[in-house]
Amino acid sequence: MSVIYKGEEIEIRKIVTGSLDNNAYLVVCPKTNESVMIDAPAEPEKVLAQAEGTKVVAILFTHTHFDHTDGTKELKAGTNVPLVVHADDEGQLPVKADRYFEDNGTFSFGSITFKTIHVPGHTPGGTSLLWGKHLFSGDTLFPGGPGCTTSPQNFRQLVGNLEEKIFVLPDDINVYPGHGKETVLGKEKKSYEAFKQRAHPADLSGEVSWDS
Repeated sequence: MSVIYKGEEIEIRKIVTGSLDNNAYLVVCPKTNESVMIDAPAEPEKVLAQAEGTKVVAILFTHTHFDHTDGTKELKAGTNVPLVVHADDEGQLPVKADRYFEDNGTFSFGSITFKTIHVPGHTPGGTSLLWGKHLFSGDTLFPGGPGCTTSPQNFRQLVGNLEEKIFVLPDDINVYPGHGKETVLGKEKKSYEAFKQRAHPADLSGEVSWDS
């Protein structure tokens, strides 16, 4: 676990777990000591340990691929808090959801209110969470490229949603992805603009880099 951001209004802890090096995040409101877990990957005991001393109020899912939900049952049992996901991804959640994200909606805890941004393409219900200059992108955006897609249609959908909903945000937003290191939105926007200027196959999908 590492505290990757600590301020008067928000604290962000990152926990790397499982064989696929998933990032789970614990977001704490310092004013109330309330917290939320973002995603529920394998090794849930690591996430529970880092939540000790805070009042967990919800588990939020950026999407429901198995590597982001392997620890759902254990985290639910250990916290007894609501599970929140976009309805289009609910079918893959191991435990029934309690609440649902809406596009351009909100989720509040303590003095923090996330904006919920529906970004389908990697999965139908992929949702990014934004507060201030902090964006939890799940597997929709990584340093150097978008999330993996399973068809050219899904790739175009994901890139279109990134253009319309994510790349319109300010350059100085910190991006916290579902795997790997953090990035800054302005860097990804610049790389994407260069990507757009190059010719690409019509059937482009899968693991795509902005450098390709």
